Amino acid sequence: MSSTLITGISQLVTNSSVGDGDLGIVCDVAFAVEDGRVSWIGAAVDAPDADSVVDVNGRAVIPGFVDSHAHLMFARDRAAESSARMAGE
Repeated sequence: MSSTLITGISQLVTNSSVGDGDLGIVCDVAFAVEDGRVSWIGAAVDAPDADSVVDVNGRAVIPGFVDSHAHLMFARDRAAESSARMAGE
């Protein structure tokens, strides 16, 4: 089992009720990853030991936004398409 500790996080966006504001921003935190999964999140001063450490040097950390599907770019107005769909076409 390998572990990595991510440190030096100025702000961590949790998208939860934990932390400040609608984004759940938590400051001065660290988190650990074991075998590809987050295993610990907490105050940087309480961080556990890990096999490797990555210092993000005061940057903010946000969740990865993943689009689960892909499609070609459509570079014009789609209002007519939306109206047709609403009309049952």
